[in-house]
Amino acid sequence: MAMYNGHMIQVSATEYKNNALKLLEQVRVSGEAVQITKRGRPIAQLVRVDDAIPRRVFGQFRGDATIVGDIVGPIIDPEDWCDPL
Repeated sequence: MAMYNGHMIQVSATEYKNNALKLLEQVRVSGEAVQITKRGRPIAQLVRVDDAIPRRVFGQFRGDATIVGDIVGPIIDPEDWCDPL
């Protein structure tokens, strides 16, 4: 028996096992999360993947930083380096 706790639907692990496809479709259509419980304790949450936001790995922080100065050269002058032992 699915319960609504005010924020999301709660179902037992057994009920999820028996109705997984139906619950997946419900989450896809409504966007409402489903909390899966075992012996009354939450163990997992089923949420809809937001496909409006593309997932980028490379370049995901593009435009978030500004390069100032030389990023390749040494920070201090080579004359100021100490000699190794």
